[in-house]
Amino acid sequence: MTYSRQYFRFPSKILQRQMEGLHFGNSGYPMLLFPTDQGRFFDPEDRGLIDCLRQHLERGYLQVFCLETLDWETFLAADLDLQQRRQRWLALERHWCEEFIPYACQMAQNDFLVIAGCSLGATHALNLALRHPRLVRRCLAIAGPYDLANTPALFAEFTQAEREQELYFISPLAYMANMRRERWQELGGDQTQIKLLTAHGDPFLGDHLRLAELLGRLGIHHQLEIWPGGHDWPVWRAQIAAFA
Repeated sequence: MTYSRQYFRFPSKILQRQMEGLHFGNSGYPMLLFPTDQGRFFDPEDRGLIDCLRQHLERGYLQVFCLETLDWETFLAADLDLQQRRQRWLALERHWCEEFIPYACQMAQNDFLVIAGCSLGATHALNLALRHPRLVRRCLAIAGPYDLANTPALFAEFTQAEREQELYFISPLAYMANMRRERWQELGGDQTQIKLLTAHGDPFLGDHLRLAELLGRLGIHHQLEIWPGGHDWPVWRAQIAAFA
């Protein structure tokens, strides 16, 4: 069985623009797949991630929506201060939660939503899963930075104090440190599976270990896998193929 590939433009009232994307598959549960740092919606296909999911797509187990993350206008917008970057990302999150996710689930006729991403794409995916667990049934967070205040490569021009203050609500290790088990249950998190995938040579291995320890203390269902290799596409392709 073959599967379809469709380019689409999604009109967002929240962002007041057309958002581009690719839709692969004919049936099955929906997966939102985010690109890596400053990547475009077509990068997962170009980098071989879609081909790794071919068997799942051909059998009708899942369908994949590849979306924009607009990193150059949000996290990495050099002309904006941190507060402006955060506000733009939160608007993008509203678009995903209020506009695109309902559309994707309706298209798929299936609300078992999977969110996935590699590197900074994993940060986007994990933020959605942890901030809005009622919407997300499974998250594949692969090789991402989860402590944004302590990721100087992303925000080197700002002070530590600025990063800690402005990035708190979009930095998983920051806000989850103050999460309570009861609050997680109120948010619907008991139905959400978190999969943290990293490698022994990945620079963000420490973030995965810290987050896994934190989730464990909170009693939040999660899995941590540490693979051979580093922070690169061959590892990510193998991981997404194994865990989709």
